[in-house]
Amino acid sequence: MNITISGGNKKLYDLAHSIVDYCGKTILSKQLYNTISVDVEFDKNLHKESGVLGEVDFDDKNHKPREFTITIDCTVSKRRIMESIAHEMVHIKQYAKGEMVDLERCGSTKWQSKIIDKNLNYWDRPWEIEAHGKELGLFVRWAEHNLLGSQSWTQEKYS
Repeated sequence: MNITISGGNKKLYDLAHSIVDYCGKTILSKQLYNTISVDVEFDKNLHKESGVLGEVDFDDKNHKPREFTITIDCTVSKRRIMESIAHEMVHIKQYAKGEMVDLERCGSTKWQSKIIDKNLNYWDRPWEIEAHGKELGLFVRWAEHNLLGSQSWTQEKYS
């Protein structure tokens, strides 16, 4: 996996690189892992402008894209940033494996061969259910794998 990081400080860069790599090795096949590029961009205005903590983008000419850009709001806690990256990595897996195909022009998404209307409530979208369901587990396993579980920032609570 080719990983590039832009924005943020050196510590955030190292953490982001590490969690992208860990998530990629955990949720992607070895073949997919070796063919994907992920660029992580830290943005101080993402949440302010769009109301989201993270998003993933790709060149939509390919139904199974291989080059992705994750944009993450870096004004929230370090833990929330890492969880958001894990969440977006689940979406990368969904796109790369062809589980999810964005059909933006017709206002829908193809999820595992079914057309899902984008007007479906965010929390009911199957791709979001999977991503939210896996983000915390990926974060915790990554923190434990890297012996970060005793650091206070990995234990912090947020509302």
